Amino acid sequence: MSWLDRDAQRVLNNWRAAGLERTPAVFCTGQGPVSGIDGEEYVLFSSSNYLGLAEHPAVRGAAAHALALLGVGSGGSRLTTGTTEAHRQVERDFARFLGYEDAVFFSAGFLANTGVLQALAGPDVLILSDERNHASIIDGCRLAKAQGATVRVFRHRDPAHVGELLAQYNGNALVVTDGLFSMDGTLAPVPELLEVCRAHGAALMVDDAHGTGTLGATGRGINEHFALLDDHPDILVATASKALGVEGGAVAASAPVAGMLRQKARTFVYSTSSAPATCAAVSAAIGILEGAESPVPALHRNIRRLATHLGMGEWPSPIIPVPIGDEGEAVRASAALRAAGYFVPAIRWPTVPRGAAMLRVTVMASHTDEQIDGLAHAISRL
Repeated sequence: MSWLDRDAQRVLNNWRAAGLERTPAVFCTGQGPVSGIDGEEYVLFSSSNYLGLAEHPAVRGAAAHALALLGVGSGGSRLTTGTTEAHRQVERDFARFLGYEDAVFFSAGFLANTGVLQALAGPDVLILSDERNHASIIDGCRLAKAQGATVRVFRHRDPAHVGELLAQYNGNALVVTDGLFSMDGTLAPVPELLEVCRAHGAALMVDDAHGTGTLGATGRGINEHFALLDDHPDILVATASKALGVEGGAVAASAPVAGMLRQKARTFVYSTSSAPATCAAVSAAIGILEGAESPVPALHRNIRRLATHLGMGEWPSPIIPVPIGDEGEAVRASAALRAAGYFVPAIRWPTVPRGAAMLRVTVMASHTDEQIDGLAHAISRL
C-alpha cells in the first residue's frame, strides 16, 4: 500500500468515526414529487428541481432537437471550438430574462462564481464576503487572495458592517453575497446592501442560484422580489441547475464586464463548454417561465401551504428549514421521515455549523396538497 492509499484510508476512517461519512442516494427515476430512490419509492422533498422543469416535455424536446442537430459534446472551450448558436442564444435569453445588457454562460454555477472573483481580483481590489456564502464564493475568494486581492468577511446579512468595512478602505471594492441562502432559505438584504455600496462607490455581486425561477412573481429572482427596477446588483449569478431543471450558470452584467469575463475568467476560457443540448434545454426552460403556463405561481402556492402548516408565516423561498440542533437527532429524524415514505435529508456539519443540524425541506411546484399535508403531519410527529 502506497503512502497515498494509507493517507486516504486514514482520512476516511477518521471521517467515518466522527459520524461525518455520507452515502449518496441513488435515483432510478427523474426527480418528480414521487421518485425512485435506492430501489424504493418516496415522496421527494429535497430536490432543487423546484418547478418540475427537468422533465417538462418542451425542455426535453429542445434538448433532443439540439442533440440530433449538434451532437453530444461541444468539442472544445468557448473561445476555440465550443461555441454554437445554442450557446449564444442561452446567453441572450438569460440577459433578457434577468434585465441585464449581457450574460456569460458557464458550464456550472460553481465555475461562474470562482471565475468572476478570480477575473476581478488584483492588488487594488477589496472583496467583502458574507460569512455564510456558498462554498463556490469562498473558493473564489481564495483564488482572489492568491492574486493579491484583500478579502474580508462581513457579518451575516449585516449591511451596517459592510458600511464600516468600506469606510476603512479607499479603492475598488466588491461586495458579494448569496441572494437566497441555500441552507436556511433566508434572503440577503439586497436593497440595503445596494444602498451601502452606492454610498461608498463599491460594486455588488449577488449569487441568485436558488432565487432564479423561485423568487418574484414571474421567477426573475431576487431583483424582482425586491422590485429593483432602476438600480440592481452590478453582477448577478443565476443558475440553470435548480429551478430551470438543467445545469450551468450564467453571469448577468453590463456589456463591458461580460466582455472582460469572456477574456479573463479562467473557468470560462479553459473549460470545455456545455453541451449544445444543455443550452437549448435552458433556453426552453426560460421560455416556459416567460409564457402563460409558467409553474411559478403553483410553486408560490405550495410554499405558502407548507410554511403555514409548519408555522413559518410568510416564508419567501422554497427552502424551508426544520431546526434540529444535534447531528445524531437530525439523522434519526430524517430516517423516521424516510420510514414514513418521505425523503428529506439531514443537513449537518460541515455544511452547517456544529450543533445547528437541520432537516432541509424543499418544495416543488408539482407537489400535491395531499403530499404537502402528509409531510407536515409526519414532521409534527417527530
